[in-house]
Amino acid sequence: MSRQLINKHVKTERDLEMTTDRKKAAGHILALLTITVWGTTFVATKTLLNHYDALQIMLMRFFIAWVVLMLYTRKVEKPGGVKEELGIFALSLSGITLYYYFENTALTYTLAANVSIILAAAPVFTAVLAHLFTRDEKLSGRTWAGFFIAIAGVVLVVFNGTFVLKLNPLGDALSLLAALSWAVYSVLLKSYVGHMDNWILTRKMLFYALLLTAPAALWGKGLPQLSPLVRGDVIFCLLFLGVLGSAVCYITWNIAIKRIGVVNTNNYIYLNPFVTMVCAAIVLKEPVTAAGVTGAVLIVGGILVSELPKGFSVFGGLYPREYIASTYEIDFEGLYQAGYRGVLFDVDNTLVPHDAPADQRSIALFERLRKLGFSTCLISNNKEPRVTPFADALKTQYVYKAGKPRRRGYQEGMKRMGTQKGDTLFVGDQLFTDIWGANRAGMYSILVKPMNPREEIQIVLKRYLEKPVLYCYLRRQRRNSS
Repeated sequence: MSRQLINKHVKTERDLEMTTDRKKAAGHILALLTITVWGTTFVATKTLLNHYDALQIMLMRFFIAWVVLMLYTRKVEKPGGVKEELGIFALSLSGITLYYYFENTALTYTLAANVSIILAAAPVFTAVLAHLFTRDEKLSGRTWAGFFIAIAGVVLVVFNGTFVLKLNPLGDALSLLAALSWAVYSVLLKSYVGHMDNWILTRKMLFYALLLTAPAALWGKGLPQLSPLVRGDVIFCLLFLGVLGSAVCYITWNIAIKRIGVVNTNNYIYLNPFVTMVCAAIVLKEPVTAAGVTGAVLIVGGILVSELPKGFSVFGGLYPREYIASTYEIDFEGLYQAGYRGVLFDVDNTLVPHDAPADQRSIALFERLRKLGFSTCLISNNKEPRVTPFADALKTQYVYKAGKPRRRGYQEGMKRMGTQKGDTLFVGDQLFTDIWGANRAGMYSILVKPMNPREEIQIVLKRYLEKPVLYCYLRRQRRNSS
């Protein structure tokens, strides 16, 4: 295959990866925005509870949302098959009607703190159900670790420095049922978000929610009274709950699930108490304590841990792509065949011992690389008097005072060679400067053993810090090869 075809293929794959990354980023943003809105709906609900009961609020909220989506879609879809309609009915029952009913009823029996903490367990219920009933959403140690970290944060945020926990079996059980209902909804939803128009799906869900809520509301206090609707705050709160909190948010949540998956999307539920705390501080002037701030940090940390990719390592950014005993043992012929065209080299302890001049072996290596077709460049943090004579002896480009591990020096080296990060190699002997910088610049990094143990004191100290990183790297290499 010609190099042009290879480059075209690589470019196509890169474009696809960028498109996928953008979609995932959009999914995370939509999940975050949705939770931000849902976390503020309690203020609107609290205002409306002065005039209506919970079932009446639910009825008006769902009706407004359904009307908005009807006006937007402007068409009535024919009912699907029995199986499809039953599935949408199940989504409406679990994710709208039962969820809000259990949550609102639980608040009449137990403390709001209890409800908030138990509802924060919804992501782990979702993860367990997804693990059992889907193929691509499997539980991992990261999921459990993120759950425990985030739940600790939720507890701190909910109590916000005032610890009041009073168990109520009925109220807490209803909260648990609400969390479980949401988990069922999330797992069922995955079968529909990629195969059905999102607007139509959400509209149908809200229609079924209306059918389910109306009898319960009539059985209770009856239809909502019209007299409070002359108040501006009541109208605003109803529109906020119906348009944003229901119609828009269910659509954005469904899109997020399609983009980043059920488990990752539901992890953002951990943020709900934090958003509520911030909103309460702004609107209701409730104080925010150090415990609340600490809890917020833990929640974000838990979400990040849950999002870590498989095989992630704390030291991953320091790991080289290859670890070879000596620069002079690298298979440059094979790397050229693989499509690499430029090589950036560190100088001291990579090509020659520290402070040594260019020798015959290094000169011969660079002559060999030129014959193969490689462009070369030295990149060193040393000063010009050290680097320039060395580069002249090797007849190569150079960058002195490169500032490794900053990307600038690596980018300048590629510019002088006329190469890109996708076809450039880097060879060096230090993890915290050479390899870390090369990885940050996005190029293929090769770590070699230092040629001479006699080094400056600051480098000797770095070598001690490198040992645990190298240990973890070599252990992972052994595990991957077994």
